[in-house]
Amino acid sequence: RYLALCIVLAGCERNLDLPDCTEAFSPTDYGKYSVDTNQGLATDAKGTVWYRCMAGQTFAGKRCTGTPLYLTRSEADSFARDFSEKAGRPFRLPSKSEAQAIVESSCDSPAVNPNVFPNLETNNFWLQEESWHGERFGCTIFMYQGSVSCRQSSAVPQSVLLVEDR
Repeated sequence: RYLALCIVLAGCERNLDLPDCTEAFSPTDYGKYSVDTNQGLATDAKGTVWYRCMAGQTFAGKRCTGTPLYLTRSEADSFARDFSEKAGRPFRLPSKSEAQAIVESSCDSPAVNPNVFPNLETNNFWLQEESWHGERFGCTIFMYQGSVSCRQSSAVPQSVLLVEDR
């Protein structure tokens, strides 16, 4: 028993003593991103272009304004199509690897650079991947520390971030 408990505890990589990301970055530190402050876009080190605000919000100045939308998985896909049409360029839900690439391992709550993604809530965000548990489930990333789950009910509204579809 003791050995099993030690193995389980050793496998946990969560650090509960991380600083809040809003305190970990100076106000002008965009880190690994190239930021377009006029269009509300940020390009990460791998070239992925992100819309900096949650679905339902608009980028204005250095902030995301408006009320975030919480959408089911099918509504999130529809929102991405509508957003693309209005933006005049294709956007989609991020992949697991794209979403994990924006996670900051040195801080949490949410685990992203707050200068790049202002006012981002600490929620689950839909991912592009389909769940291996069937279409009733979808994949999400929890932005507190970046954990991914593919057992989220597709019918439960979650937060949405978008990336440019290249």
